[in-house]
Amino acid sequence: VNDILYVIGDRIKTFYFAIFNRWGEKIFETHNPDEGWDGKYKGQDSNLSVYVYFMQAEFIDGKNTVMKGDVTLIR
Repeated sequence: VNDILYVIGDRIKTFYFAIFNRWGEKIFETHNPDEGWDGKYKGQDSNLSVYVYFMQAEFIDGKNTVMKGDVTLIR
């Protein structure tokens, strides 16, 4: 349960989702809303920590949204 962090939405035209570590290093990014972060970086389990996410989407009706915040990785 909760093994992969996804952004859930529909009628998305363009999409960007990224995860950053506490030093600002990008450790995950995707333009595919069906792809999520599995808590790994370069094939290795990431440290248990707080990570920052950024998501930007444009919908088919022309509306845009930006969301950012943090997520805590635990196992």
